[in-house]
Amino acid sequence: MVTNNEEQHKHFIKLHASKRIDRRKEIKYPTPLFSVGEKTVGQTIYPVPFATFGNFSAIQGGSKVGKTYFKSLLIASYIGGNTNNYAPNIKSHRTTEKEILDFDTEQGEWHSSSGAKRVDTLVGDYYENYHSFQLRELDAHERVEFIEYCLFTKYKNIGLVVIDGIADLVSDVNSLEESNHIIQKLMEWSSVLDIHIMVFIHTNWGSDKATGHLGSAIGKKAETLCDLKRDQEFTNVKFLFCRGFKIDDFRFRLDENGLPITEDEMLY
Repeated sequence: MVTNNEEQHKHFIKLHASKRIDRRKEIKYPTPLFSVGEKTVGQTIYPVPFATFGNFSAIQGGSKVGKTYFKSLLIASYIGGNTNNYAPNIKSHRTTEKEILDFDTEQGEWHSSSGAKRVDTLVGDYYENYHSFQLRELDAHERVEFIEYCLFTKYKNIGLVVIDGIADLVSDVNSLEESNHIIQKLMEWSSVLDIHIMVFIHTNWGSDKATGHLGSAIGKKAETLCDLKRDQEFTNVKFLFCRGFKIDDFRFRLDENGLPITEDEMLY
């Protein structure tokens, strides 16, 4: 595009310099927040990342398949502590005291609070930098504004952000304009702040497809797309798409105390 606007011309000069890929520059293997297993390439052993900084992932599933329990397990796994007793196959790579923001758009106060407290129980301690929020009463526009306030104003050292569920940040999941706007937000927030954003979304009844145009767009852009299905006492965790190494499927169940615990063996 040719333009005579001097300010715009200067802007694109800066963009050209900052966005051009230098193929001679050595780029380190992306740092995972947490990984599932390892992969050997030549003489090097790499962790298989579930989530890396600067990206977003998506967990999808039908109603009442255990998405909230899985969310608690993943957040607790990133924090560390005693979570290895519940999810030995999920390894945390957290080395600093990063802030964790957990936004629940669906549940009422009691269920949201119970889910947040479950994280403390899994970890075995109260992690000061884990902050959970219940946004059920807000409308879609205000939810987005509040999340942006937390990301860019309130907290300064963020590692992981969870949005459960992402569909409540739009008024119509089938709106092309609204869906693309939220996807652009996810890519912008994760890239600019160098954080990982994990979103949860429902699937259509009897389908592996996430709800609406929003679900389709998320599946195309997410670093990792994970699908949950209930099978008697187990929830099967299947990885439909991974940007890096393939992650092996696994399953989890609730123990006698109502806490999620993973198992490597799948029942398909």
